Amino acid sequence: MKKLGIVGGVAWPSTIDYYKAICRLSVEHHRRLNVNGPSPIPEMAIESLNLNKSYGLRGGEISDDRSWASYDAYFRDALLRLEQSGAQIAIIASNTPHNRFEAITRGVTIPVVNIFQAVAEHCQSLGLNELLILGTAPTMDSPKFAEVLRQFGIEGWAPREPVDRAEVVKLISELQAESDNDAQRRIAAVVARSTFGSGHAPTVCLACTELPLAFQEIESSTEVIVDGVMYVNTTIVHAKAVFRQLLLPQ
Repeated sequence: MKKLGIVGGVAWPSTIDYYKAICRLSVEHHRRLNVNGPSPIPEMAIESLNLNKSYGLRGGEISDDRSWASYDAYFRDALLRLEQSGAQIAIIASNTPHNRFEAITRGVTIPVVNIFQAVAEHCQSLGLNELLILGTAPTMDSPKFAEVLRQFGIEGWAPREPVDRAEVVKLISELQAESDNDAQRRIAAVVARSTFGSGHAPTVCLACTELPLAFQEIESSTEVIVDGVMYVNTTIVHAKAVFRQLLLPQ
């Protein structure tokens, strides 16, 4: 298997879930192969960034390259350090930086698996054509994720009401601090107010790697149905996408 580099820490609880998911995938894969001895686990290096610092480096409009330059460099430098450590493939264990993916990965020579691309491919495989996007303010405000989804025939949209977007951002901050505060019920309330034109309950993309922490049922699954609503777990979708790449010949 290739060596994996993970840009983590943004935030740390979801970084743990990435590490755990990739190790579990490797154990399951090698169990099927009847490997003798301890299960092989891919070599990994983690560059854990400072979440508070990354927040402070955020820019204005997502298309304003100058305002995001320091943010981009913070993540790019982490990827370059992973590359120097011998990592042969990398992921950024967070949705938000993927709104700046092209700028962040500029000059990085190892492949970096894009979470938006992985989720779009997964949702297409499920036959989805509509997706409610819940995430940080940059992810809900930016057209980047919706543009990637559209390439796969999926219409993506964020909650339209500012109060609902603010509630999602507040929930993310609480989950980053390991505070649940009835998060699953509050997410369901936002979803109930965010129906599409047809009026039916939308499929929901938990497009912040902290949001799945509100769902005990979804810990190691790519999606789960709760009260008739399907929730897509971007953490596990992303982990599975990179694990498939780790297994490819070097």
